[in-house]
Amino acid sequence: MEIIEKQNLFELLSDNGEVIGEMNYMNMKNSIIITHTGVALDYRGQGLAEKLVLAGIEKARHENIKLGATCPYAAEYFRKHKEELTDILK
Repeated sequence: MEIIEKQNLFELLSDNGEVIGEMNYMNMKNSIIITHTGVALDYRGQGLAEKLVLAGIEKARHENIKLGATCPYAAEYFRKHKEELTDILK
C-alpha cells in the first residue's frame, strides 16, 4: 500500500493501485484542518484511517504548521494522542 498526496488530499492506494482510502484537508493560514477521513468498506478495521491521519501529522511537522480537525475520526485520534501532538495541534 502507498499513500500519495494530491491537492488538499491524501489517497491510500492498494497494491494494485486502487484508491481504498482518502483524507481531505483544508489549508488555513499556517495550519491544515482535516475535514474527512474514509476507508473503503472491505479495508476497514486494519488501521488504514490511522495511517492517513499520520500522513497529515507528518505533513504538519514537516511544514512546521498547526493541525486541526472537523473530521470525527481525526478529532478523536487527536484527543487520544494529545500529549504526543502538542507541538502541532491547534
